[in-house]
Amino acid sequence: MFPVRRLRWHYRSQHESLIAFSNHTFYGGDLVLFPSPHKKSDSHGIRYSRVSNGCFVSGSRWNLEEAKAIAEAVRKHFEQWREESLGVVAMNAQQRQQIENAIEALAKEDPLFQTWLEEDALGEDPLFIKNLENVQGDERDVIFTLMTYGPSEPGGKVFQRFGPINSDVGRRRLNVLFTRSKKRMHIFSSMGSEDIVAGASAKRGVQALRDFLAFCETGSLHKTERDTGRPPDSDFEIAVMATLRDAGFECAPQVGVAGFFIDVAVIDPGNPGRYLMGIECDGATYHCTKSVRDRDRLRQAILERLGWRIHRIWSTDWFKNPRAELQPIIRELNSLKTFSNQ
Repeated sequence: MFPVRRLRWHYRSQHESLIAFSNHTFYGGDLVLFPSPHKKSDSHGIRYSRVSNGCFVSGSRWNLEEAKAIAEAVRKHFEQWREESLGVVAMNAQQRQQIENAIEALAKEDPLFQTWLEEDALGEDPLFIKNLENVQGDERDVIFTLMTYGPSEPGGKVFQRFGPINSDVGRRRLNVLFTRSKKRMHIFSSMGSEDIVAGASAKRGVQALRDFLAFCETGSLHKTERDTGRPPDSDFEIAVMATLRDAGFECAPQVGVAGFFIDVAVIDPGNPGRYLMGIECDGATYHCTKSVRDRDRLRQAILERLGWRIHRIWSTDWFKNPRAELQPIIRELNSLKTFSNQ
């Protein structure tokens, strides 16, 4: 028998919140995730909208209010973000059909929306509308997900019947659903996590659904934070951060999640939710892994694809002449920073 090995580096998601839940719940925190420079951004991460008047009609197995809300969201997406590919996923085939009907009805009322849909259909990654069971293998920049299930009347009780999620493979199907988006995932739900009763004997899919909704509602996943609270790895990193602080730039050490960390992330003084640059220090742990040069080149390429500006400072160069190493970086940071009065 050959030993079993799993690919651990995750590339699809351009914001770590998109994979954080699956990494924690389905992979035991074993994936290596690359932190995004977009800490707070309208274009990246998870969005959550509660459909307050949504109701699940159990006989028909659809939720008309969620279908109407998603149709409006699709129109808004094409109005504002047409360059981004879009997919829509419902929890069952009946709800998928209602979404198609709602979008078609809205397009009949809005000729411009109809034109956008027709143009998009000719593109490389056109809009898709699918249900939970058949979305595997698909990916888009943006995914809209409808929870579909909910109370039978506004404010009513949510019956604990969640279709395929209640099955033995429900947990795996949810994992597929939660990992389809590259830039942004928007969840629409008529129920909250508190509406799902998932005790120790509940199906694992139902437990995962409840925990995912709680994650969407709070943004918290057992302190899965980009600002990790980890101290710098070395005196070298401490010295780099101190010099940058003297130049007017606060820094966060060891930014990242789930096993991969940027040594020093430089905070934009005019927009603290944004990192201007990541600095990798060739410090104490640099020589601890095999093929480290190749791995660093790949790691830097991935981070740059995600929007990071990465600079590397070698310890030997730093100790010879720290000022010469940091002056070009400080000049670049000053050219990149946001002024608070803007």
